[in-house]
Amino acid sequence: LYPSFDQQWFQEGGANTEAVFVTIFNNSSGTNTTKPNGYDNATRPSYTGTSGGSNQPTWEMVQAFPMLDGKKPGTSTKYAYNSQLFYKNRDPRFDKTIAYNGCTWPLNGNTAYKLWTYYTTASKSVETKASTTGFYCRKAINSTAALSDAQYVGTDWIELRYAEVLLNLAETACGTNNLSVAFDQLKAIRKRAGIEIGTDGNYGLQAGMSRTQMFDAILYERQIEFAFEGKRFWDLRRWKKVETTLNGKRRNALVITLKTTGVPTDFATTRDNLSLDLVYTNYFTIATKVLDTKYAINWLPAYYYLPIPQGAIDNNPSLIQNNTWGGGFDPLQ
Repeated sequence: LYPSFDQQWFQEGGANTEAVFVTIFNNSSGTNTTKPNGYDNATRPSYTGTSGGSNQPTWEMVQAFPMLDGKKPGTSTKYAYNSQLFYKNRDPRFDKTIAYNGCTWPLNGNTAYKLWTYYTTASKSVETKASTTGFYCRKAINSTAALSDAQYVGTDWIELRYAEVLLNLAETACGTNNLSVAFDQLKAIRKRAGIEIGTDGNYGLQAGMSRTQMFDAILYERQIEFAFEGKRFWDLRRWKKVETTLNGKRRNALVITLKTTGVPTDFATTRDNLSLDLVYTNYFTIATKVLDTKYAINWLPAYYYLPIPQGAIDNNPSLIQNNTWGGGFDPLQ
């Protein structure tokens, strides 16, 4: 594992011991040579690049991260979870993955820059390209890139990290009931993340987990470790857990609003120098807002194996449609 969870994205070539499969990009601005990754410019806040605001973390993703001792929010006896101060005492990967209202994020090389996403009026209108969830993704974003260079960021994208090799090993070991091997891989991932080791040396992991509990712990670790790396959907799909995990749910935003009374008149100019805990406790109100207002998530079992296009069947009458789409072919046989 590379020593730094977040800096591994910016160490290219053989010096990056974690990168296994990589898609290479460059930061050239030449007409015929430019090949930026596109991700950086599309993900950062729009006013720090030429695009921006994509890949927005939901309130559910914010809540998913463990506490600093590795326990899930609400279960830690050492670090009580307070939704008003949701950012406090979290797994160190939280601050390296999610940018939130009031966090320090040295974009465009400004080492003192703080991100503010709160509303100042009850109307809560959202500017074009602003985050609709109240959060931004900061994983693999090159904060040193100048505003004029954001569209040319050439950070390589790591398709497969050694961390995933370890969690694949954990998953395989769990499948063969070799739970001690699986447990060791989880501890290695959490150790690098910076989670506290704890008095039992288990980094917040439950001792003596059953096979089912271990499997759930592995999928949970993958959700956190690989957030915004394009893994979660496929993890749920390959284990046919999409509907049991997501069906009936609606994604939420966190709406942070500046109070109309009791706030210093010079808040807009002094906020960067104030204690974040003080600001959240005294000057902000928070509330959740449903984003999926029309429909809740409704994944159907038929979606695991999509239908064979009718045009392909018309061209080859020997093809039989999948049984979940009205045909007689069982993809599992």
